[in-house]
Amino acid sequence: MTTPVSDRTSVSAPTRPGDGGARPAGRGMAYAAVLLASLVTTAAWLPFLHRPLTSDEAGFLMLAQQWRPGHSLYGSYWVDRPPLLLWLFAVAGQLGPSGATAAGFVAPGVKVLGALAGVVSVALAGLLAGLVAPTRRGRIAAVVLSAALLSSPLTAMPEVDGELLAVPFVLAGLVCLVAGMRGAWGWRTAGLAAGAGAAGMSAVLVKQNVLDVFVFGAVLAVVSLGRVPRLGRRVGAFAGGATTVLGAVLAGAWTHGTTFAGLWHAVVLFRGQASEVIDASASGATLLRGAELAAASVATGAAVVLVVGAAAVLGHRTRLARPALAMIGWEVFAIAAGGSYWLHYLTGVVPGLVLLVAIAPARSGRALARAVTYAVAATLTVWTYRVAAPPPPSPEAQVSTYLREHSHRPTDGVVVGFGHAEIVAASGLHSPYEYLWSLPVRVRDPHLARLLGVLAGPSAPRWVVVDGGGLDTWGVDADDAQQYLLRHYVERVSYDSWQVWERR
Repeated sequence: MTTPVSDRTSVSAPTRPGDGGARPAGRGMAYAAVLLASLVTTAAWLPFLHRPLTSDEAGFLMLAQQWRPGHSLYGSYWVDRPPLLLWLFAVAGQLGPSGATAAGFVAPGVKVLGALAGVVSVALAGLLAGLVAPTRRGRIAAVVLSAALLSSPLTAMPEVDGELLAVPFVLAGLVCLVAGMRGAWGWRTAGLAAGAGAAGMSAVLVKQNVLDVFVFGAVLAVVSLGRVPRLGRRVGAFAGGATTVLGAVLAGAWTHGTTFAGLWHAVVLFRGQASEVIDASASGATLLRGAELAAASVATGAAVVLVVGAAAVLGHRTRLARPALAMIGWEVFAIAAGGSYWLHYLTGVVPGLVLLVAIAPARSGRALARAVTYAVAATLTVWTYRVAAPPPPSPEAQVSTYLREHSHRPTDGVVVGFGHAEIVAASGLHSPYEYLWSLPVRVRDPHLARLLGVLAGPSAPRWVVVDGGGLDTWGVDADDAQQYLLRHYVERVSYDSWQVWERR
């Protein structure tokens, strides 16, 4: 029997997946837990397949379905996200029909994609725990925790966003890294190292701040110096896998008219500019969402697991302790630095929490088991409430219905000020304005010069939808565009705070 990775062994000790010193019957129980957790995760998503898409989901699907050479980064539209995310949404668009209903824009294929990401993540969490967990309890707890957090409405489920779709790639990269650092150098370990790099880069190309695999791998390489044979070759294989995926994705994006320079600005430089705008101009709603995000981290049990798991790992100092702590530290920093504090940010800590629970020593088992049990109970409670009390039709859905019923020409278009791409998607109209999200407007068009050019140009939309009576919002100087709206458009109807204006 081999010895699990611990402070008494080398990271490269030859170990079989799942061999943490438990008997075969124990491993069988852990495999059964993976199967059961995967089934539960699937079942958790089923009641939500026909729930209307959120703004992000609808926007990403719209971009993916029209992405071809055009005047903006992604065809006719611009967003600060990498290309692989849009390709995943393109796949989701093929998984089922989509269309507008009285409740909003519905695309079950997007929810199916989210469910698949959750199920694959749970399975990979089980595989990772089988590689690193010293006890059967740790393996089962890691799997159960992944299923609970990925099924919790408090982490924005059933919203399908970049964080959720990146989780399987992160977990796959961790599995390959841990397995690839064990044993003698050869084709198997080279392939695993390359696979880790490919998976890590794929996660970044879904959501640019998901650098988890690179952070974990860098620290793991440092602590493995002098302990793992041919470490330089393993690092080289990792870099080769990452570079290959990056090159393939950039080449594919270029064939769709998306340049490397444009992507660099969108996914790297833009984030710094956005942070400056948020810090200087953000409204009180941003701070309120930050407070809600902090409360959700406690309510889901994620914060509790983080504190208990980090304390347990710090007190035991396994070989994977420092890489795991560095990775969870990065995940927490990425949430704090995100600036907008949406609930789906919490999904980004799932890989780190799973790893902490898995590698925790046996003496911490009871404390972590209680924390995981709390997370399961919280998920079950909130999930039951969300299923039993579906949301009523929103004002946004009413706006979309009005636009569908009163638009008859193919040239009719709509601009929503600002964000809320689900209105555009459900209306069935196109937007001649390239920004479907509000943050790019605040950063790239703060004086609304581009919007004014659209409203006064040959592709002027028939409809303009505004929230709160006008185009003015934080970080935006809307004076000129607002005056143009008042002169050339007339208000037709309002729903709650939304107003629909038609061109005179």
